[in-house]
Amino acid sequence: MNKKITIYTLAEELEVSASTVSRAFNPTSRLSPEKRARILAAARKYGFSPNRAAARLSRQDIRIGVTIVNRIPAFYEAMYNGILTAERELAWQKVTADVRMLSPGNDIGERWTQVLNEFRETGCDGVILHGIYDQDAVFKINELVDAGIPVVTLHNDLPASKRLFNSTSNTRMIGEIAAELLSALIHRPRKNVVIFTGSMSSPIHQQLFLSFSSACPREGLTLLQNYDTMDMPAFAQRLVEEAFSTRDDIDGIYVSSANSIPICEYLEKHNLAGKVALVTSDTFEQLNAYIRSGVVSATIYQDPFRQGKNAFTNLYRHIVENAEIPHILQSNPQIVMRSNLSLFEDKQQP
Repeated sequence: MNKKITIYTLAEELEVSASTVSRAFNPTSRLSPEKRARILAAARKYGFSPNRAAARLSRQDIRIGVTIVNRIPAFYEAMYNGILTAERELAWQKVTADVRMLSPGNDIGERWTQVLNEFRETGCDGVILHGIYDQDAVFKINELVDAGIPVVTLHNDLPASKRLFNSTSNTRMIGEIAAELLSALIHRPRKNVVIFTGSMSSPIHQQLFLSFSSACPREGLTLLQNYDTMDMPAFAQRLVEEAFSTRDDIDGIYVSSANSIPICEYLEKHNLAGKVALVTSDTFEQLNAYIRSGVVSATIYQDPFRQGKNAFTNLYRHIVENAEIPHILQSNPQIVMRSNLSLFEDKQQP
C-alpha cells in the first residue's frame, strides 16, 4: 500500500466499504467483533487513524443514496430540496446525492427494494430512506447495515431496525400545538373537532394522531372522528364531503399532513371560512393562497426542508468524521399565520 493511507485505500485493501472502516473506530457502532478486530489490526499495521484531513486527501467521491416516496409532492419536494442544499454545501468535499423519487403504487415495495439492491451493489457509502415502514423495510435496512452501509430514516422512523438515526419532526409537540390552536380559534362553548390524517399505516401519522387526541381533553376539545385520507387527495375530497354531509356540529378541523387542499377547497366552496377553524400542516404555494384568504386559520410548519438537510449532512459527518449522531434529530415546529407567512414562503427552496 502507498505511504499516504486513507479510509478508502484501507477499505479497498480489506474489501469492505469506507463506512465500515469508519464504524470500526466507534466502539458503540454495530459491527461484528471479528470484522472490527480485522480492521483495527490493519489500521495499526499501516499507521492509519480516521480524521477529517485524511478523508479530504482521498480523490474518491462519497455517494449517498436517497429514496423518497413522493405521495404529496409539495411536502416531499421541500424535503428533497433540503437534501440538494446539503449536497451543494458539501460539494467541495466530493460528496454527491443519488436521489430516487418514487411514485406510490401497488408495486412500490418491489421498486423500492430494487433501488436498495442497486445502492448496495454499486457501493453507496450511506443511504437515506423514506416512505416504506413495514417489516420488509426493517429487513432491508438491517441487510444494508450488515453489509457496512449506514442507513438513516427520514420523517418516518423504524426504531426496530439497525438504522443510524432518524431525521423527523417533533410529533408530540405538533399535536399539542394543533389542539391548543383550535381551542383558541373556536369562539364558542362547544368545541367539536375532527382530524384528517395522512395514512394511518405510517408511524408518524399514528404519533400525530395520538398526540393530538391526547391533548384534546386538556384543551376543552371534543374529538368527534378521525378521517384517514391515506395520503390521497381524491380520498380526502370524498371524506370531507362525507364529514359535512353526516355532521352539522363540526367547529374545527386539524389536517395533520400536507394533504389539505381538498379540505380547503370544500370550506371555501361552502362559505365555511371563519365559521370552521382550520389548522393545517406546513406551507407550500397552493396552501399559502388559502392562508392569505383566511380559509386556513393557522398552519404548523414541520420544516421538511430541515429534515432532509439534517439527514444528509449528519450522515456525511458520520461517514467521513465518524461523528456520533443522536438517534433522533427533530426539526422545531413553528406556527404560521397570514401575518408571518412571508417569512416561510422561501424556506422550502434549495
